[in-house]
Amino acid sequence: MVPPFPANQAQAEYNERLAFKKIDAVVSVIGLGLKFGAIVLTVRYGYLAVVALAGKSTFADVGFRILGNLKVTEGISYIFGTGGIVYGVGQRQLRRRNIERIVPLKNELESILDRKRTSSGLTSKGTTRPEDEI
Repeated sequence: MVPPFPANQAQAEYNERLAFKKIDAVVSVIGLGLKFGAIVLTVRYGYLAVVALAGKSTFADVGFRILGNLKVTEGISYIFGTGGIVYGVGQRQLRRRNIERIVPLKNELESILDRKRTSSGLTSKGTTRPEDEI
């Protein structure tokens, strides 16, 4: 039978867990503060930009007039279209970074299995070599 923890060891473990919980709570509060602080700063600077342009005829005024003439459904379609393009470009970059990270290990494992295997000639990001493009 295993003897129970001595009292001082159990107290030390309790103190260590308590210290970890305190640090975790502080980090969580700091993280929330940073998120909400960024939102507040964004709104503040947007407000200051609008105040600076109030009553002046600028290129921004022309943009607002164009946007004001759009119907709501057209505006929503433009927002979703632009969002889809931005999402697609982001996914493409993530995929290429992932391929660049995984390919060396894959090539090494394939060479272990078959020493005579040849490369496909793709770049490290998985794209076609520039000299092969038409």
